[in-house]
Amino acid sequence: MKSLKYISLIAGITFILLFITSCSNVSYIATIDNEKMPVGPYAFYAQYTRDNYQSNLTYYGVTDFTSALTEQADSTGTKLYTHIIQEAKKSYIQHVLTERKFNEFGLSLSEDQKIALDESFQKNWVDNVGIEKFTEICKALNLTSAEFKNVVSVSFKNACLMDYLFGAGGRYEITEDELRNNYAEGYERFKYIALSKVDPSGATLSTDELIEKKAKVDEAYQRALDGEDFGELIALYSEDYFQITDEITEDERNLYELSNKQAAEDGLVIDKNGIFNYDYYIYYNYVIDSNIVNAVFSMEIGDLKVIELPSSFWIIQKCDKNEKESYFESKKTLIYNNIASPIIDELYTEWEKELLITFNEAAVNKYDPRKLEPLFISAKQQ
Repeated sequence: MKSLKYISLIAGITFILLFITSCSNVSYIATIDNEKMPVGPYAFYAQYTRDNYQSNLTYYGVTDFTSALTEQADSTGTKLYTHIIQEAKKSYIQHVLTERKFNEFGLSLSEDQKIALDESFQKNWVDNVGIEKFTEICKALNLTSAEFKNVVSVSFKNACLMDYLFGAGGRYEITEDELRNNYAEGYERFKYIALSKVDPSGATLSTDELIEKKAKVDEAYQRALDGEDFGELIALYSEDYFQITDEITEDERNLYELSNKQAAEDGLVIDKNGIFNYDYYIYYNYVIDSNIVNAVFSMEIGDLKVIELPSSFWIIQKCDKNEKESYFESKKTLIYNNIASPIIDELYTEWEKELLITFNEAAVNKYDPRKLEPLFISAKQQ
């Protein structure tokens, strides 16, 4: 009987150890075609996506990112932390598919691309944080330096894949003429003076304050009609124009000066949906009001118009979108992506259906954004 108890004890301990091991096996992120995939690449996407959201939200005034993870939700009700996990999984799958198709199509980086990859890796990932911090990052992500470099090389491989599909002679070739025609038909440029009708809390201004604002609008509009430089009027009247004082930091000064230059000299180049900055649109769904968009697309170059919105007054001036080649160049990638995206998305969907992937949720859970501390964000940025 003593021997039986001993055997039962050993069996019980063995079962517990096996149970603990099975529950804590986070060395692989997924099984793909019966192959266990290392966790490192997914860890990179999970951490990078999390830190990118924290950085962006901090820039827009969110001071408690930990709370934002569980409190903020998109239009479907999906919490921010769940959205980040979904995005990390999607990025990882696209990473795997890009690697596979890159190899399947027999593609390779050119010598120039290899040099660019080496320089980018060294400058953006090693030198930017320092070798000690970079070593810490690799350790946290369970990646060697070489493995880390291979993960970030996927952007170069993706560029090769896109060129293979959409470049000259490609199956879905996108020509320069197609890009320029899209720009000519789908984009316009304007400058504006904006004055708010609400206070910082969102409450409507008093009647006297609104009368004063409207008087400023009328004054600025008349001066513009009289031929005064609209860029100079923007600096004098627009509340979107930053006032530079001695109290601001050097970083703030640089940011404000860049924003002011865009406002007074370049203005905004928008598409028919009112999108002027794709990043703002993707997460914040921020677009220019349709009343302004419709006006801009119906005006002639040089025309002026006052538009009153529920929360603001705008004076807009239609500008020549072809005044500088840089305006087209600034939208060229976006136009290219708008043409290519539906096609490449359909291809990735087809490729993913062929990918037999099962995520290891224990590993996914380890890199839940609620459990991670910032890794790619400097203390100064937090």
